[in-house]
Amino acid sequence: MSSTQRFLLLAFSFIPFSFTIAQGPISGFPTPKGETAIAVSYSQEVYDTYFLPDDVSENRDVETISYSLFVETGLSENTSLVLTLPWMRTNDRVGSLQDGSVWLKYMNLDKRGEHSASRFFTAVGLSHPVGNYETIGIAALGQRATVFQGRLAYQFQHDDGWFLHGQTGVDFQFAPEAQSSWPLLLRTGYGGKLFYTEAWIEFVTALESGSGVQTATAGTGSSWNRVGGTLYFPLQPWIGLNFGGAWVLNGSYIGQSGRLNAGVVFKLGAE
Repeated sequence: MSSTQRFLLLAFSFIPFSFTIAQGPISGFPTPKGETAIAVSYSQEVYDTYFLPDDVSENRDVETISYSLFVETGLSENTSLVLTLPWMRTNDRVGSLQDGSVWLKYMNLDKRGEHSASRFFTAVGLSHPVGNYETIGIAALGQRATVFQGRLAYQFQHDDGWFLHGQTGVDFQFAPEAQSSWPLLLRTGYGGKLFYTEAWIEFVTALESGSGVQTATAGTGSSWNRVGGTLYFPLQPWIGLNFGGAWVLNGSYIGQSGRLNAGVVFKLGAE
C-alpha cells in the first residue's frame, strides 16, 4: 500500500461524528509513532419524532449544532492517545462544551497475509463533562455523566483498498448514577488515492431497565440502531476534507434523527 493511500485510510478513520451518540473515535487503523491526526468538524442534526419504549413515540422538534475536535497521536508503533472535545447547541439555546474524552488505543495484532492484513485492537477511554450545560428538559445537551468505555476491535484490510471492521465493548456510567450499555459497530469501506468511502451500522443496547434520561442527546437508558456513511477527499498528503451523514432507524429514549457533517483533517509529523 502506498504512503498516500495509507494516509487516506488513516486520516479518514479519525473523523469525529458528534461523539455523544455516534460510532465513536476508535478506528481499525494504527497511528505511527510521532504522527498526529487532527480533525475539526461541523454537524447539524434534527428530529421531530422521539422514540419511547414499547413502540411508543412522541412529537418533538429538536435541532443540534455541533463543532467537534478530534486528536490522535502515535505514542509508539502499537499505542496511540486519542482526545475528543465537542461544543454543542440545541434549538437556539446557549451552547456549551459538552463531554470530553481521553482514550488509549493499543494494537495487539498486526498479521500480514499475501495480499491483506488482519489487525486486532483494544482501547479504554474515560469521558467527563467539560461544560456547565443544562441537564433537564428535551433540549438539554446531556447529563454531565462520567463514563468508562472499553472497546475490542478487529479489522481485515486488503491491499486493494477495501476493508471489513467489527467493534464491540462496554460503556459503564458511574456518575451521576450507575448505568451500562453494550455497543456493536460494523463497518466496511474502500480507500484509494482519489477518495475514501465507508458505510457503517451501529447497535447500542442499554443493559439496565429504567426511565431513561430524556434529553436532546442519547444517554442513560437509551438504545438505538443507526446507519451512516462518509466520503473523504485528500487535497494534499497532510490535509483533506470529509462529508458524511447518519440516521437513527429505531430505538428507545432517542430521537429519530438525521445528521449531516463536514470537516477538515490535518496530519502532522509524517515523513
